[in-house]
Amino acid sequence: MKVTIKINGAITNDDDAPIYRDWFGQAVVSPSDVIGSLPADGSDVTLEITSNGGEVDPATEICNALRSYQGNVTAKVMSNAYSAATIVAMGANKVQMAPGAKMMIHRASSDASGNSHEMDAASGMLQTTDSAIASLYSAKTGKPADDFLALMDKETWLDADQAIELGLADEKLDFDAPIVNAVGPIISHQAVQRIKNLKIENDKLRGQLPKQNDLLNKKLAIFYGKKEVQ
Repeated sequence: MKVTIKINGAITNDDDAPIYRDWFGQAVVSPSDVIGSLPADGSDVTLEITSNGGEVDPATEICNALRSYQGNVTAKVMSNAYSAATIVAMGANKVQMAPGAKMMIHRASSDASGNSHEMDAASGMLQTTDSAIASLYSAKTGKPADDFLALMDKETWLDADQAIELGLADEKLDFDAPIVNAVGPIISHQAVQRIKNLKIENDKLRGQLPKQNDLLNKKLAIFYGKKEVQ
């Protein structure tokens, strides 16, 4: 049985996730959402990622849980994997990107405040965090971590081809669906296809109704001892 886990919205910690959902009505993902969805039997897992990122530590916890998972994990970047969302993607065995999807990597930031000693400590923490993130990219790609630190310095945006060239993604998704560029709401291709399938099934049933009615009439005719029942 394949399991799909959606990484939609901001990535946050388990304690804050209910606040975002219940008080602000925002879509968020926390480590317990993902870890609790991993099958006990090691079945294949698909991540569908559409996220602007979030907190580094929860994203790293999710990444490491995925890397430790005994089954196969495929990450599909459906629209965007920015910032901490790229960390989550690094936990997958394979990373796929949809046509038009993007990644973005940059250095970590914080809301540090205080005296010079506290600011120095915050700077040290951020540098360590950047190095840890770059090491995850390095482990995925086999490229030096310093290469990714340089890219993070510039806040680098990557389309599917560029991400694949760097090794952060493995392949493009091949969708049997049109790529839309429009203003205003668009009904999803999947929804349209489901309606088409229902229409085809309905037409089949309609086509069978005359035969079923004819058979019913013959049975009723036998029951009433008549030639035909209207």
